[in-house]
Amino acid sequence: MTTRRANRKNGSNGTVVLCQACGTPNPVNLEQCRRCGLRLLVISAAQTDRVPSEEDQFFEAQEDLEENILERLTKLEDGLRNLSEAIAASAGNLAQLEHNLTVTHAGVQTLTAVLEQQGIVSRSEMLEDWERAADEELHSKALVKRFSDRTRRILSQAIHSGNDSSEFRRRLETLNSTLIRADLGGGLAQMTDLACLTPVNDELWSLLGETAFEMGELDVAASAFEKVLALRGPHVESLIYLGTVASDLGNWDRAEQVLTTARDLDPTAFLPNFSLGALAGMKGQPEEAVRHLETAIGLDRIPQALFLLGANFLELGRTGLAIDHFKEAVTLAPDFEDALYQLGVAYLRRGWSQKALETFRNVLRLDPRRLRYQETVRLFTQAPPEDLPSEAALLAGRAGAALAAERQDYAFELFSQAVSVAPAHPQLRATTALLAAAIGRNRAAVRHAHRLLHQDRADSPFLAAAVAALLESLRRAGHAATARRFALQFFAQSNNLPVRGMAAYEFTLIILDLDEDPTIAREMAREALEFMPRELLHFPLAALGAIAIEAERFREALRYLEQATESTKAPDIMRLLGIARLGAGDRDGARKALEASGENGPSNLHTDLIGRLQSLSGLLEELKG
Repeated sequence: MTTRRANRKNGSNGTVVLCQACGTPNPVNLEQCRRCGLRLLVISAAQTDRVPSEEDQFFEAQEDLEENILERLTKLEDGLRNLSEAIAASAGNLAQLEHNLTVTHAGVQTLTAVLEQQGIVSRSEMLEDWERAADEELHSKALVKRFSDRTRRILSQAIHSGNDSSEFRRRLETLNSTLIRADLGGGLAQMTDLACLTPVNDELWSLLGETAFEMGELDVAASAFEKVLALRGPHVESLIYLGTVASDLGNWDRAEQVLTTARDLDPTAFLPNFSLGALAGMKGQPEEAVRHLETAIGLDRIPQALFLLGANFLELGRTGLAIDHFKEAVTLAPDFEDALYQLGVAYLRRGWSQKALETFRNVLRLDPRRLRYQETVRLFTQAPPEDLPSEAALLAGRAGAALAAERQDYAFELFSQAVSVAPAHPQLRATTALLAAAIGRNRAAVRHAHRLLHQDRADSPFLAAAVAALLESLRRAGHAATARRFALQFFAQSNNLPVRGMAAYEFTLIILDLDEDPTIAREMAREALEFMPRELLHFPLAALGAIAIEAERFREALRYLEQATESTKAPDIMRLLGIARLGAGDRDGARKALEASGENGPSNLHTDLIGRLQSLSGLLEELKG
């Protein structure tokens, strides 16, 4: 590269070509230096009477180059000095931040210790609430950021479609404020109204669909993503969202259609292949499921995909491949209970009874013996009670939809709002207490259970639900001794038979959790048999069966569990029955029981308890009769 510079010296007139590497003057007609061969730096001079010597030209050019280099070095030194100062300032800020965090952490540790010593809140409960609040805050911030990132495009589309009115801009600003306040329910409603104001704004419809999906409002999400596809045409991300929503809603044909389109658009994407495999498995098409899932794990070997692939291999009778995939899933996720259980089933089908028995007992060790409400915890049936105020009924209905979509945290918020509208409704408060216990909102569970126990009549059928929520939450919060004391108090003092039965059953589980004398646990489980309504007898029977299995008294376990199956074929009871039969040497009977446990759907023993509690109001009248 050459440059030209003007140079006046001694009145000379001439043009030379100076080599910028070695400094040798060259005739103007040369392209390359006659000494070093590099391209030349051209220097133009004004007309003079004297032709400068070659040495003068060399020194002058050298001085110019040195000045230029010195100027550049000076600027570089200034930049490095500024950078050094900025780094030093950042280091000071980080040190101060570390100091502040250390002081804050020490303060929180001290506060937690004091609260725990006073019996107000346990360390584990406080940490759970802290993590949950942080997750909610991060989720809210992520939604605000997502909205902020799309605001410009939303406005641009509104302008081009002629919908950019002052009302639209005002509502858009209001929506932003609502999301900043973490009011997701209000934000969803405002977003829906905005989308109706600008029906061709695909960016707004997409944001609406994503928000509704995360909140468990599946019908809203499905409508929004259908609108996005109608406006945008095939779009991989929207197709995957819609396929997932349609599958959750049971619209399998539509789900398969859109997921297939997504896969065809991007064959290297994991989610379309995984979702198609899961969908084929639900439809009873294991060979097709295997094809899709093998493609999926070729892209990403996640435990859930390996588990589903193993389950479909098991369905096809290819036990060896099923074992391989279940083992890999358990290796990647050691607490993956379903994968461990299905590994035991596969071992049993292979005839490896000892391996199967040991695997099933590992499942029992993984599963804490406590009331769990992971599938559904509502005391309501398909519709809220008719005596609820309209606003509370609407909130309860939305909460039910959120539960169906496994959005328990959002469902709890909706139930809490419903309780604030109808605080004296015992069924609603009992439902909220049970849900709070299910998701670890221990303080809320205790608060709702306490209100119910003190406000509802002594013979209320919902007191049993309050007792269950209270004792479960105390145990989860690490207050096993307190839970045991309350359980004994309810058992000894209450005249409400379901309450006494529930207290005895919970006391059994508390003793087992504390690894205390199993003889005491067995005696309390037998007491629970005396007071539980017959529709709930399978719970203490199952507890007695589990105690016998742990003691390797398999034939005793069979007696209890076979009685329990006369009332229900709940999956957890069928699993226990299968383990008991296997331990007793009845391999064929074990296989039948374990296979039956898979046919009864995803619900479990503890889930079934909540369903049984729905009928307690009728049972009470029956018990009085």
